[in-house]
Amino acid sequence: MLVALEDLNTKAMTVTAKGTVEEPGTNVRQKAGLNRSILGKGWGLFAVVLANHARTTGTRIVKVPAAFTSQRCSRCGNTDRINRESQATFRCGPCGHQANADLNAAINVRDVAEAASPLTGRAVRDRGRKASCRPPTQRRRRTTLEAGISHL
Repeated sequence: MLVALEDLNTKAMTVTAKGTVEEPGTNVRQKAGLNRSILGKGWGLFAVVLANHARTTGTRIVKVPAAFTSQRCSRCGNTDRINRESQATFRCGPCGHQANADLNAAINVRDVAEAASPLTGRAVRDRGRKASCRPPTQRRRRTTLEAGISHL
């Protein structure tokens, strides 16, 4: 079984907008609210819990780079920022494909993850681990090194 996740950099997504005394930031309140919302979702904790469960079931977790997954057409592969008409609507100019923007992005994430091969190391980092044959009480703890291929 395979689970695909976008490799979101929440630390970069939640950088403060305060600025400095000489150059104060703009829309600081809005950015602070967005940061609270992003951090309140617990995306990082979800990924950790999912990885722990995947380890026990032999499920492979693949993190896909988030870049352009919401702008790429899941039908023809055309990537353009104008394909994303709004937060909720995706419409591809060349092929005319229309879909919910989140659904289109999810299909792209799935397709990239399925195309990834541990032998080639294309585009993604494999974070999955094989299930152990030992009972849970006899499993050895892994070191901090992650199983799978290294990031290329």
